[in-house]
Amino acid sequence: MKVEKDAILTCSECGIEGPHELLYLSTHLRASRCVTCGATRVYSGHIYAEYARDLAERTSRLPGRFAGDVFRRPTEIVWWPFKALRKPFRLIGEVNQVTTFERSRRAPAPGRRIS
Repeated sequence: MKVEKDAILTCSECGIEGPHELLYLSTHLRASRCVTCGATRVYSGHIYAEYARDLAERTSRLPGRFAGDVFRRPTEIVWWPFKALRKPFRLIGEVNQVTTFERSRRAPAPGRRIS
């Protein structure tokens, strides 16, 4: 998962060219949010399911990555316990980012009336 925060796009809601946040799961763009007006566009109807699939794919590649790291950089094994301790906090941060995109999609943009 990756959130790109420096994309300059023209918003389809407010029409202003400005910064947008882009949410990528795997290599696919799944959502974008206008920083100016807060409008969110989701390009997948099931963003939580897409995130779970992305997380499962990344997790399934871990054994291969660990084996490759052992041969490429044997001294890196020393840092694995510290990385393992930090990983839950990173996952919580990812879930918060996905949840923020999902909430902003469901909430009306600031200044817009609910009909």
